[in-house]
Amino acid sequence: MLTSLLLVSILLADAEVTMAPRPLARVAGYSEHYAQCAAADCGRALIQIRSLVFNGRPSGVFVDPQTLATQVRPVEGLRRTDLGGGAVLPAVIGDTPWGRALVDAVRNAAARQDAGVVHILPPGQGVYLTIDLCPSKHPLDRRLFRTILDAFEPEERPVPLGVAITGAWMREHPDDLAWLTGLVTKGEISVTWINHSDTHRYDKTAPLVRNFPLRPGTDLRGEVLGAERAMIERGLVPSVFFRFPGLVSAPDLVGRVAALGLVSIGSDAWLAKKQEPGPGSIVLVHGNGNEPYGVKRFLDLLKRERSDIRARHFLLFDLREALSEAEATPRPR
Repeated sequence: MLTSLLLVSILLADAEVTMAPRPLARVAGYSEHYAQCAAADCGRALIQIRSLVFNGRPSGVFVDPQTLATQVRPVEGLRRTDLGGGAVLPAVIGDTPWGRALVDAVRNAAARQDAGVVHILPPGQGVYLTIDLCPSKHPLDRRLFRTILDAFEPEERPVPLGVAITGAWMREHPDDLAWLTGLVTKGEISVTWINHSDTHRYDKTAPLVRNFPLRPGTDLRGEVLGAERAMIERGLVPSVFFRFPGLVSAPDLVGRVAALGLVSIGSDAWLAKKQEPGPGSIVLVHGNGNEPYGVKRFLDLLKRERSDIRARHFLLFDLREALSEAEATPRPR
């Protein structure tokens, strides 16, 4: 009997490791497209920011400007008002949480690193965990995700995470992505999929001022749209968030990302750089095996906070929900 149970356990473990990736969806004609869809037609007032043909059906990527939630949906027969381009987007969404978040991100664009939103007033004691998946020869650090699930059981289900994902990582690690999306399907985690560029351009010999998106010849628009397309092909819904590779940017790049409708997300607690998190910190670790020290520091943090987690005095918060709530109050004119 014991031998049989052990065999079943081994088979289940193997099944988890070898979970098959889902077939890629057919995505064509992926491009910017800005239009309004009234609540009477879309269920809620939404803004379309992308156009595509999804598995043969004309579709669009839509944003709820109040909640920052995104969705991919067919547009056949859907009444919309074309905005004529992204230049008018600020005027349309300016007095919404989405519009205010875009403004805040651009205001914090001066720094060479950590531009954009780096801290959000939390709804309680805790942090926002973001896990970067840059291109890597290493497999996904599944131990990180399992430990997070164990630490917050049963206090949080699903556990909210932000995953900053690149197109290159998705193409290189289909089995790991299938395992990760399996956790979402089982309701163990909820993921805000943060655009981290398509190829994550990097030259280990170049200084920051000529590296990552600042490398000569970088097609920022292509990097943004390429990552979004790669997500949709794999069944992921891109969020309104973008994280610059290396957290390296310049004011004009943050502005160009905002013009695409995306809020730049930085971090005030990149753990591998020995930055200390506090309440409301946007914590950054790498789940791609490239920065084990940052992962170790976060796992050590979970150990220290164990009793507070049990008492719900230390939690992980949903990045999108918290930012939409923080930006809900209209600004004085």
